[in-house]
Amino acid sequence: MLEIQKVVLIKAIKLLNSIDVEYAILAGEEKHGTLEVVVKKRHEGKRAFSYKYGRGTLLNYVKPYIADLKVGEVAYIPAGDYELQAIASTAASYAHGTFGTGGYTGRADKEKNVYEILRLEV
Repeated sequence: MLEIQKVVLIKAIKLLNSIDVEYAILAGEEKHGTLEVVVKKRHEGKRAFSYKYGRGTLLNYVKPYIADLKVGEVAYIPAGDYELQAIASTAASYAHGTFGTGGYTGRADKEKNVYEILRLEV
């Protein structure tokens, strides 16, 4: 932090203290104020799989199963070393982008640990 920034920070802290409010300021590794700071968890949604398995890994895995599907054909994508939900999410996203809305339907078979996808006519 630059010296001028430190001066402004000190003034801000004095101002906040003078009006008797609770606050929390994070300046680098330093915390100022009386409020507890809660660190947010990493987003647990769709993108969490790319953090877990590496960007593009799942797409590269499911793409060969889906890319050449003809109307009426079914692809069975085994989860293998990945979570079934990760395979299902990635496959559905890729199929939606490739075939469009209503161009496919899919289901996760937990017993067989496989995602099934059927190409539909739009």
